[in-house]
Amino acid sequence: MTGTARSLAPLAGAWKQAFHLATNGSGSYGKGLNLARNGAVAQIQTQPGRVSAPVAAKKATHQAAIHLPELTDTQWDTLAARLADDPQAVADLVANRVPATIADSGHAGGISIVPPADGITFSCSCPVGRAHRVCDHSAALGHAVAERLAATPSLLLGARGMTARALAAHVRDLVDGADPGPLPADTNGTVRAAQLYALAAHRPPQPPPDLDLDGVSTLAWSDAPLPGPRAQDLTRMTADAAARAQSLLADTATAPHDELADIIRILASPDGANHLAAAQHATGIPEATLRAMMIGYRHGGPAGAHATLAATPATTDVLERARETVHASRAVGLGTITIDGNALTDTTAGVQIRPGPDGRWYPFTLWRADEWRPAPGACDDPTEAFRAARRARAARPLRR
Repeated sequence: MTGTARSLAPLAGAWKQAFHLATNGSGSYGKGLNLARNGAVAQIQTQPGRVSAPVAAKKATHQAAIHLPELTDTQWDTLAARLADDPQAVADLVANRVPATIADSGHAGGISIVPPADGITFSCSCPVGRAHRVCDHSAALGHAVAERLAATPSLLLGARGMTARALAAHVRDLVDGADPGPLPADTNGTVRAAQLYALAAHRPPQPPPDLDLDGVSTLAWSDAPLPGPRAQDLTRMTADAAARAQSLLADTATAPHDELADIIRILASPDGANHLAAAQHATGIPEATLRAMMIGYRHGGPAGAHATLAATPATTDVLERARETVHASRAVGLGTITIDGNALTDTTAGVQIRPGPDGRWYPFTLWRADEWRPAPGACDDPTEAFRAARRARAARPLRR
């Protein structure tokens, strides 16, 4: 789990508690958990005051929704002011990331992104849900929201009435022309270049030095001229790069940061698609495969890209144990899981999991014909990776 996911875990935890209390001891809470774990919840949609998704159960699909109170303009102003005082939060927002500090339920004067239990209501197209009571389908949606909050906190922001982009613009207006201070490193000591330069862009320009050209003058700079990064930030970035290089030289890296992975890293950047032709020429890999590897990189880094290209070889015992574990976790009557090369495949469901070079299992869904596309949710546990593949399949129809 990444540092960001760990720091956002309290947000998911706070939602679970409020959601559990809102169900008021209903038996649908446990039934909804089973539905969510089996991939019954499809694509989650948010709009102000509402989170909704199609939920499949018993050969029928119902439209479930959870209703939340929107925050007032005054509450958003207060929250934005608190975020503007946090350099890390500012850097995250201007780099199009939801800051980890948003997970603090009392971050701004007692304002909570997670609503109180008595502010959460349910509805669904099923008979129970039409009476505005929690049902199995809306409970499944609540569990799915909890699972996805650690990775996608903007889901709850939108339901409370503010998109992540709008919040970033609000905070940007507050810090425009101000010096929010140095950018602290992440909890693991890493300084993200995108955050650093996004933050530096909001520091006021430094006037040129007043030079006495008639005399001899010696200038000593502890920092680069503004709005460039500060010396301490450059020091952290240099130390981080050195540590990564050292792990590569010592062959202790957890994933293959080789030349191919670096090419995919560039392709996966916002403007990387412009280099597809050059990458295809350099690697000899077809463009469609490179595009799939870009998706794999975004989901799982270098290991995700390599797993997309080919599953990491695994022993028959490892594959058999994983197959038995996944099979035992599924409901009776579902399709057969087969060992296909070094992957576990359920052709009926159109899902597959592959071992990656970092020891984790990577989920895939059938895209068209025999083409597999990577999905989010890589995990040490093959059962959880398989569930992630089923969730992705439910959210994306098969292309013919």
